[in-house]
Amino acid sequence: VWTLVPVLILMFIAIFSFKLLFAYNDMPKPDLTVKATGYQWYWGYEYPDQKVAEYISNVLPEDEAKAKNVPYRLAATEPLVVPVGKVVRVLVTGADVIHAFAVPSFGIISDAIPGRVNETWFKVEKEGTYYGNCRELCGVDHAFMPIEVKVVSQEAFDAWVASKGGSERVPSGTGSGRASPTYTLGAF
Repeated sequence: VWTLVPVLILMFIAIFSFKLLFAYNDMPKPDLTVKATGYQWYWGYEYPDQKVAEYISNVLPEDEAKAKNVPYRLAATEPLVVPVGKVVRVLVTGADVIHAFAVPSFGIISDAIPGRVNETWFKVEKEGTYYGNCRELCGVDHAFMPIEVKVVSQEAFDAWVASKGGSERVPSGTGSGRASPTYTLGAF
């Protein structure tokens, strides 16, 4: 009896844990896919659905950050731009060493490992600018790998895609499947 009771308790806990693990990894149908590649020491972003080729995002120099009144070491030269209210799938990989793609306001962090593609997702219901950074000690300039995400209207996103030479509009649906979390905290 003294061994059976702990086993039953653990089995009871495991049932609920497996449901949560499945829900955590079950991504709704994405409206948009972004590929984020970590390099030493900057990020590259590509939008395969919109045919936007990879562009490079570096840390915004301190003098420019002060002039624009944005946080130094969090602001980027080329932000990640996504439309509001859309499910965004992020494919994360590394080109050289292990990095970590993290945006705390969205509750996401995913390792960027060379030769491997990890997947995460988010959906933001409030326009604004959100910040994150590399959360892996990836080298001497690790502190200079910011992630700036601009969440804009669909029209502004379409204009941005066109300015980058891309095409195709993001579908007007908001993804399908189970209900998805909504992140509205942390906008600056």
